[in-house]
Amino acid sequence: MPPIVRSSRFLKTILLDRRVWALSIAAGVVATYPLALGALGGHLVTSKVAAKLGVSVEAQRARAGWGVLRLYGVVVGKDQGPILTVDRLEIPFSAMWGRGAVEADGPAANLVRGGRGDNISAILGRFHGASTGPATVKASPPSLPSLIVRGGSLQLTDNRKGLSVTVGLVDASWETGRRYQIDARQVSGRFGAHGTEIDPAFGAESLSLQGSLAGLRPVGWPEASVREGYVRLLATLPLTGISGAVRPVAAAKGAPARAFDLFFSGSYGGAKRALWTATGQLRPSVDSRAVDGTLSLRAERFSLDKIAEILPPYILEPANTEIDAAIEAKLEGRRVSFSGKLDVSGLSLLHERLASEPVNDLSFGVHVDGAVDVDKRLLVINQAEGRFGSLAVELAGSLELVQGTYRFKNGRELRYLPKLEAQIRVPRIACAKLLASIPGPIVPHLDGFVLQGFFEADLHTKIDLANLDALDLGGKVGINGCQVLKAPAEVAALAKSESVVQTVDVPPEPPGNGNTGVMTFIVGPDSPDFVPFAKISPHLINAIMTTEDSGFFKHRGWVSAAFKTALRRNIENGGARLGASSITMQMVKNLLLSKEKTLSRKLQELFLVWYLEQVLPKERILELYLNAIEFGPRLYGIGPAAQHYFGKAASDITPIEAAFFSSILPSPKRRYVHYCHGALSPAWEKYLRRILTRMYERSRLTEEEYAASMASTLSFDRSEMTLTEKQCLDWVRRITTAKPEPETEADADSQ
Repeated sequence: MPPIVRSSRFLKTILLDRRVWALSIAAGVVATYPLALGALGGHLVTSKVAAKLGVSVEAQRARAGWGVLRLYGVVVGKDQGPILTVDRLEIPFSAMWGRGAVEADGPAANLVRGGRGDNISAILGRFHGASTGPATVKASPPSLPSLIVRGGSLQLTDNRKGLSVTVGLVDASWETGRRYQIDARQVSGRFGAHGTEIDPAFGAESLSLQGSLAGLRPVGWPEASVREGYVRLLATLPLTGISGAVRPVAAAKGAPARAFDLFFSGSYGGAKRALWTATGQLRPSVDSRAVDGTLSLRAERFSLDKIAEILPPYILEPANTEIDAAIEAKLEGRRVSFSGKLDVSGLSLLHERLASEPVNDLSFGVHVDGAVDVDKRLLVINQAEGRFGSLAVELAGSLELVQGTYRFKNGRELRYLPKLEAQIRVPRIACAKLLASIPGPIVPHLDGFVLQGFFEADLHTKIDLANLDALDLGGKVGINGCQVLKAPAEVAALAKSESVVQTVDVPPEPPGNGNTGVMTFIVGPDSPDFVPFAKISPHLINAIMTTEDSGFFKHRGWVSAAFKTALRRNIENGGARLGASSITMQMVKNLLLSKEKTLSRKLQELFLVWYLEQVLPKERILELYLNAIEFGPRLYGIGPAAQHYFGKAASDITPIEAAFFSSILPSPKRRYVHYCHGALSPAWEKYLRRILTRMYERSRLTEEEYAASMASTLSFDRSEMTLTEKQCLDWVRRITTAKPEPETEADADSQ
């Protein structure tokens, strides 16, 4: 038979054989099944999830295996960021009947709530009404598949709460109706919107959560553990090396745990050794907003060299300083009551706000008892006591942050209205013991005082930013219970009308390009420039009292009302700009102390003012003050000042000239620009008239003197001027750093 005939018959046999057709169709189905069914299944899954979430869901590829659907390159919410990407998602067909496990490899979530880029609020809104707290078992949950996550990551930003969280790697298993476990690594987070180191922050090398499930929802509270965590509430003192666990307390069989025990330990600032522990038992409410229980915090005694890396530079010799602290807290809903102690020994400091010299080997203890009400934003200190040597200081009070906004005069805003009440008490103590309790470097000018008698104090204050008119500052300081048996020689010299030598820092001579120099001058009868009180113009005395200390002849060195006024103005201005220095305080500062703004100077100033007001006549105080204070660059004492500005003796100063001298305090170098110009600015002319008016209103000028002064014009004697106006102004600018002279009457009057 010819070959062509045989081939034809073979082909006909194949085409008519049903078995061959069946095998061909089966082979075709097998070949196209992964693609066709995968595409169909992928479309069904992505469209169903998209409809549920209300955002787009796409997959780059879909393949079907035997009993399983695999999606690759899944993108959820592509237009929103995207919200979620998954490298590989494997869904068993049995998931439709709530069996098997859905597996996700490499999911990366980027969730943003609130503000620009919000991509989750709309989705959450679709599920509004679901409980936000842990679930309780009520009914049989629907049959759902389990979930397994491998190699995931998370970036969460909640702009409403100022919270951001990053998790570098997440593995999780969610066994429906049984257990869940989440293992997170490289965890970091931050509260606040600054995005800087001042924001509170937290994190951990690893964090693990596990607990029970009702369906896919957690039941009760989880067991959690952390390793190498950190919490930074203050940039200067982060808690580091935190390790420990939270474990639910066993409840009745079948019932979820309602409380959990906790134990954590850690260190500070990266120190390797565990330096503190936190233990307790807490019972959170269902919505997690309130907690009952107890918490015990303990910082075992340790030396500060263990955390030397984070200590500020003003703490000296940290190896010699030891800290011991403990606090017990009781939590009742949204209220926390606490009691604690802090003991410090061997502390050495060198801080510009404390003293100019190092203060060594300080030891003190603090005990405090109080409460915090979170809902009321209220802190109450029932009792706090600090002990420093023989000196005890007791404090009680409260601080409430009332809702509202306070606007300072400098334009800043405070987004709440603090309401402060405080009482400070110093129990009765021998004056000699009180002085001995204060370290020598803090009160060097009091060395040599010998005291007897007893001291006590009881002070109180009330500050309400919602009602500053009700500001209260008062009490009693029982310094008069002390008697001075002996005073140091430099102080006693002032009472004996002896001359005292002054050494002051002065700016360089014109053109002012050199370094600050030193000037020495004598205050007293041994100086030809000294002007006794009897030869000082009474107009100058009256002008200085009008602007500096109106009640000078009535008070004993300080006036409570002046402190109250200065405090209110500082609050309104949003900073400490105005003091309440009397003429006696300024005299003491100039003759016995420095002008440094330290606690040391203030303590010594208050004591010396108290003493000198007892032993010096008011006239002597004024005499010393006017012969010692600065009236311009390199210009000290009223004798040289009267000659320089007006070419006359201090006894011949007129009312308007006296008003000028009082107007340039306390910034005589900066206000020397008037002398450079050779005349006053219009604003300063008005300011001098206001001083004259106040002098007249307080009966410090007669009607005739007032009328004559208001009609007169201030004229400088420029015979000592060796600079041009421009050279003089350039010199003043070089030696001062303060703001320029005020341009309006209102600005001038505020100085």
